[in-house]
Amino acid sequence: MTTKTTTQPPGIWNPGEHLFAQCTVVTNPTRTVYLAGQTSIDENGDIIGVGDVETQIRTSFANIATILAHVGGTIEDVAKITAYFVDMAALPVYTQVLGELFPKVRPSQTVVEVVRLAMPELLVEIDATAVL
Repeated sequence: MTTKTTTQPPGIWNPGEHLFAQCTVVTNPTRTVYLAGQTSIDENGDIIGVGDVETQIRTSFANIATILAHVGGTIEDVAKITAYFVDMAALPVYTQVLGELFPKVRPSQTVVEVVRLAMPELLVEIDATAVL
């Protein structure tokens, strides 16, 4: 049985379990799933939420959930996230959405501001690693 827990090492800043985990420990994973960066592009190739960062964040996570469901997983199986923003001012919105998706303990994560993403309409890209 796969278990996923978080730990807070001594001597490392503690952001609190509701912000993010510094370290996620996975025991007995049967599969590790590496997802490509997901954006707010739908199955038809259309960008959802042009100019609306919250919609783009939610759509990116919905795409992650769809991919994980395809391989027998759920969003709760995510152990690591890297989020790329073109404007770090979106961080409070991202944090709010994370709280909804991961109400108990959030995955380990890295958040980065970048100059631009693959298409000028994209405001966020999120990649994830999940353990099933």
